[in-house]
Amino acid sequence: MRPVAIAAAATLAALACSRPPEVPAGDAGGALAVPVGRRPFDVAVGDLDRDGKPDLVTANGDKTLSIRLQRDGGWAPAPGDPLPAADSTHMVALADVDGDGDLDAVATSHDAGGVWLWLGDGTGRLAPAAGSPFAAVEAERPHNHGLVVGDLDGDGDADVVVGDQTAQQAVVLLGDGRGALTRPGGGAIDLGAQTYPPSLGDVDGDGHLDLVAPLISGPAIGVLLGDGRGGFHPAPGSPTPSPLPRPYAIALTDLDGDGALDAIAAHDDTDRISVWLGDGHGRLRAAPGSPLALGRRIWRMATVDVDGDGAVDVIGAGSGSLFVIPGDGHGGLGRPRVEPLGEGWMVVSADFDGDGRPDLAAPDGDAGVVRIWLGRGPARQR
Repeated sequence: MRPVAIAAAATLAALACSRPPEVPAGDAGGALAVPVGRRPFDVAVGDLDRDGKPDLVTANGDKTLSIRLQRDGGWAPAPGDPLPAADSTHMVALADVDGDGDLDAVATSHDAGGVWLWLGDGTGRLAPAAGSPFAAVEAERPHNHGLVVGDLDGDGDADVVVGDQTAQQAVVLLGDGRGALTRPGGGAIDLGAQTYPPSLGDVDGDGHLDLVAPLISGPAIGVLLGDGRGGFHPAPGSPTPSPLPRPYAIALTDLDGDGALDAIAAHDDTDRISVWLGDGHGRLRAAPGSPLALGRRIWRMATVDVDGDGAVDVIGAGSGSLFVIPGDGHGGLGRPRVEPLGEGWMVVSADFDGDGRPDLAAPDGDAGVVRIWLGRGPARQR
């Protein structure tokens, strides 16, 4: 297997027009540092101003959202930046909730049961939606640990799922296509255990999004099959036992190339990750060699072919580092490559420089920046 190639290009200095002197790119393996608000926890990527370039939105510890647009070879604050946000806002996602073709921002707070929504106008500006925040979790002390978006009911606009540890629930909010989110009857799904960040994907191949949630007090993985109308029911054999305690976050991808989604879980108190292979019908079985030791803990993960070999790789953040774990295309994972990051909990992938190669971005809470690594693997076919 050829080694993972992920590094910063020599032209990064020309892109970093907004980088402050106290955050030199070299502090994180040559990565570009894009300043945002204080202690960014989460980052979402999407084209907010319709110029064909990925932009950034972060949820920050200073109770704001930061919006950074790619402009003239650098990064600029969007009109209205920063956005006032909820106390302890810590998760953010981008999706078209109101059906106008422009990306909107959805956010949740660690200690509140609502969902905040800002509507985009296609220029990079975001404005609060009428009725935001929208009620989701009904608990005396909400403890939110999950936010995912997708079209759950097939109407073409984005819907929202949140996961609450205290309530031991996943809660569905359906978008009405006009900028409002409503919790339907039966929208609260009892998971039977405390939950952490879930993932959405079609695990049974029926064309509907399904929900896979880590159950930290199980310990297990809950697989809930979507009915295409916003409802969910347990898959056969769910919940699937976890070989290690406290599965923290789930990533879904086809690791073994059989066309069915597989599941990967990081764990809250160990350096190992667990892998389950899907059968295409909603069942999961432990992959050979799982769990896999990384040497350091990671938290939330994403998946992308970083090195251009046709096999999906796993990327993650934690322990002050960015991890790139190469896949072999048959369900196996190799030795990770590690880059310095700072305080980071998650990582996303996008083609930031338009060269056809996947790049990586992660918030660094210590430095108040989003760090971006530009890929040098083979360009993807367009």
